[in-house]
Order: sequence, then structure tokens, then C-alpha cells
Amino acid sequence: MALTREDINLEDIKRDAKIETVLRHVISQDVEIAHLKDEQSEISNDIKRRDETISKLEDDIQLLKKEKRWNMLWRNSLEEDIAKTQIVLVIAFLINILFTFFMSR
Repeated sequence: MALTREDINLEDIKRDAKIETVLRHVISQDVEIAHLKDEQSEISNDIKRRDETISKLEDDIQLLKKEKRWNMLWRNSLEEDIAKTQIVLVIAFLINILFTFFMSR
């Protein structure tokens, strides 16, 4: 009764309270959306860095494969050279033995 004497309308108070509640909710939602956008940006940057790292590692793998092929070719060449050198040394050793044998007679 005192409210009606002072010309205060309860419906206006309820409506103002609902508007204030909705406004607080909207503001908190805006803050949450901004936070989620920041997280999305961080995740996007992390994905970009990961993709760059993967690309660099793939390049390194390709270089290592090329280097491995080159090393295998070089190793094969060295093995062939060693085999040829061993044959030459065996022939020289045999010639030396024959020379020594004929010189001792």
C-alpha cells in the first residue's frame, strides 16, 4: 500500500530488473565470445606454426634421402675402387714372388 501512495509501479520495477538481467547476460556473453575468439586465434597460430614445422621436417627428410642416395653411390664407388686396388696388390704380390723366385735361381 505504501508503494501505491508513493506512485511506484511494481510492473515497472520488474521490467527494469528483467532488462538489467538481460543486459548483464548479454555483456557476459560478449566477454565470453571475445575470449573464445582469442583462443581461436591462438589455436590458429599454433596450427600455422605446426604446419611450418612439418613442412621444414619434410624438406629435411627429402634432403637426407638425397644425401643418403649420394652416400650410397659414393660408398659403392669406394668399394669398387677398393676391390680393384686389392686385385692390383695381389697381382703385384704374385709378380714379386715370381721375381724373387727367379732371382734366387
